[in-house]
Amino acid sequence: MIKGRLPTWLGALAVVAVLVAGWFGWSWWSTAHDATELRARDRDAVLSAASDALVALNTVDYHNPEPAVDRWISVTTGQLGNSLSGDKKTQLDRATQSKTVAWASVDQAALTALDQNAGTARVIAVLDVHLGTNDAAPKDSRARLNAALTRTPQGWKVNSVQAAS
Repeated sequence: MIKGRLPTWLGALAVVAVLVAGWFGWSWWSTAHDATELRARDRDAVLSAASDALVALNTVDYHNPEPAVDRWISVTTGQLGNSLSGDKKTQLDRATQSKTVAWASVDQAALTALDQNAGTARVIAVLDVHLGTNDAAPKDSRARLNAALTRTPQGWKVNSVQAAS
């Protein structure tokens, strides 16, 4: 009797396994293509890019400023990117002459607007900034910034930054 039932049980188990695998596959696919999930991914990408860019834009060491200024240029686009790349020599001279050493970290950041179709976003962030000039010890301060970002083929980049009130 057991030998006769074994193929039946195995067949039923195989059918259940196929149905469960199909349900999990469909669930995974529908979640991966859900508009809410895609918006969440964009939101996370914008926040990550904005945080990295704002830290980069507030980091420089006058001993070797060129990598920092190159990074400024690489994380920006639009008029801000054009201005930084067009005035690269001025930026390098300014950092060297004022003996500026600065670095920052993001304390908080939040997305305030995201237009996925237009490829634009706005972020507000609070940075802890450590800034020293003329060989003085760096002083700690807080910067509250509004940043506008644009999606480029290379990812999200900052096209404007201004102090938040």
